[in-house]
Amino acid sequence: MRIAFVQDVNTFSVPIGTAIIAGVLRDKGHEVNLFVDENKIDKTIFDLNKFNPQIIGMSVTSGSHVKYIEIAKEIKKRINVPILWGGPHVTFFPKIIEEDYIDAVCVGEGDEAITEFADTFDSLGGKIPKEIKNFWTKVDGTIYRNGVRPRIKKLDEIVYPARDLFTNKFPILKNHGIKHFNAHRGCPHKCTYCFNHQYNKIYKEQAGDKKVLFSRTPESIVEEILWLKKTEIVKMVNFVDDVFTIDKKWTLKFAEIYSRDCGIPFTINARFDHFDEEIVAALAKANLSLVYAGIESGNEYMRNVIMEREQSLEDIYKTNDLFKKYKIRVLTENVLGGPGETFDMAMETLMVNAKIKPVVANASIFAPYPGMKMTQIAIDKNYFDGDYDKLDTTYYASSVLKFDNPKDENKIYNLRCFFSLLVQHPWLIPIIKPLFNINNKKLFWIIGTVLDGYYIKKGIAYKQTFREFIGNIIHYFKNYRTSRKLSKESCGVSS
Repeated sequence: MRIAFVQDVNTFSVPIGTAIIAGVLRDKGHEVNLFVDENKIDKTIFDLNKFNPQIIGMSVTSGSHVKYIEIAKEIKKRINVPILWGGPHVTFFPKIIEEDYIDAVCVGEGDEAITEFADTFDSLGGKIPKEIKNFWTKVDGTIYRNGVRPRIKKLDEIVYPARDLFTNKFPILKNHGIKHFNAHRGCPHKCTYCFNHQYNKIYKEQAGDKKVLFSRTPESIVEEILWLKKTEIVKMVNFVDDVFTIDKKWTLKFAEIYSRDCGIPFTINARFDHFDEEIVAALAKANLSLVYAGIESGNEYMRNVIMEREQSLEDIYKTNDLFKKYKIRVLTENVLGGPGETFDMAMETLMVNAKIKPVVANASIFAPYPGMKMTQIAIDKNYFDGDYDKLDTTYYASSVLKFDNPKDENKIYNLRCFFSLLVQHPWLIPIIKPLFNINNKKLFWIIGTVLDGYYIKKGIAYKQTFREFIGNIIHYFKNYRTSRKLSKESCGVSS
């Protein structure tokens, strides 16, 4: 069978989820091809027609779904082929299957589900199957809502991502030094601004899965990295798992094997409260270069009541001291503009970061994506009307929430644009703070883009080529420019 993926691709990272799905399909004998829509729908459709796909798939996140809606509508008008959506947006908003431009949506993991769907579709002579676990399908106007199958537990058995599908079209991806890998799936925490709590609920209720974290063996991870290194440049390994250091025994074993057999500088996502000195020392020896760690909010009420982080500032400061001792750099993640947050609360987040002094302090604006508990809090408290089509393509844009003080939205957005600069140079706060009252999205959009590009470059742990540096700048300008709200409404920048 011929299966086409229509996918956005940024300048320097392969979308691992789509690449894995493509890899498992290809492993089962299906022909897979990639089509990148660069706001040139006529060309996309022309290329699709040349390939003559039997199925068209799209991996969709909330916010980006607005763009994919328009692409799907246009394809549906001109090509009579079933369109399948997967990804986080449809997992938590599967009712989008009711729309005319979508024929099937995949809820949850797609690795096994997509191959069963494709095989059954083929055996039925090109007819959409009714009963495939993880899929909601539409057949003759009737929607079939199937539950999910148990999660994949033996992650080592999953085939490698089909990275070549992307690197063949974009050679810059092959030459870019940072490569992304998965070591785990799942997370046991219940942070309200994250999908995982709802994801775990779906699997517990429909598949009886109580375990929520699954891991590859360290040996298989190292094997994949070294395999990729034979054909591509790998200067930095970026583990994109939600949490890396939950299982201490696994983490220490990984550190031992990685240090012995690989040793390429690597980065991880983790919580401050998942470390002790033994873990930090072992990971430092293995060449851990940078930790992406969430503070999220410096305000106690926002962090532990609204966000349910269950994390104290004491834990954050203590672990940060260990990182400094072992010369591991930190990039903090922060969320501004949550339901009920004031500008003064957001300033508390700035000051906690200034005390820690991470190499980069990343701040985003809360986006109420479907399926998140914090979104429901916003709806229940009348901060959000539940219209997900208002979401921007990036969570660095203006908020779609209402604020108790309307002026706080503008001030928080402007704070976000200067966040990393002020964390590094807090003496600038009294000088720049009065500027936060200025209502000029276009100006602050430019400032934020430049500063973000600079500090992200600073956060890269290896010497970049000029080409990589330019690629980063292009990426961040693209992220901002594709923001539907900023480009069309707020700042007047043409899309």
